[in-house]
Amino acid sequence: MKSFKVALINNVHYCRFPDGITDIESFIEYLNKNYNSFVELECYIEEGCVAPFFIEEDLKTEKQYFNPSSIRLIKENEISILRRCEYEEKLKKVIADKCIHCVNYIDDVCEQDFKSHIEHIDLNGECYGFETKK
Repeated sequence: MKSFKVALINNVHYCRFPDGITDIESFIEYLNKNYNSFVELECYIEEGCVAPFFIEEDLKTEKQYFNPSSIRLIKENEISILRRCEYEEKLKKVIADKCIHCVNYIDDVCEQDFKSHIEHIDLNGECYGFETKK
């Protein structure tokens, strides 16, 4: 597993720091200098995973353009990039520990189809759709 710091914009977009920038303070300074223009940022695509955890074999980024004057929140965050086997192993544990207690849980007979979980719960067990069984 590899981990490194990124900028999290509006609690949605996980972006690499631009070249030469290594911390949030320098990134904010960069945005303030470019306040009335668009800045190009490379964002991690959250597909087949839930951020801040990404699968190495499927890792994709996309250039996106942000107007700093319209950004309402920026914070430093850390992402983790795992090999698929590591990701799936950790996801199985999360499913066994948390998902089975959710009203939306459906037992996976094949135990290999993670589609019902892989894009809904992160490896820390954070899930917006979680609702405790009664």
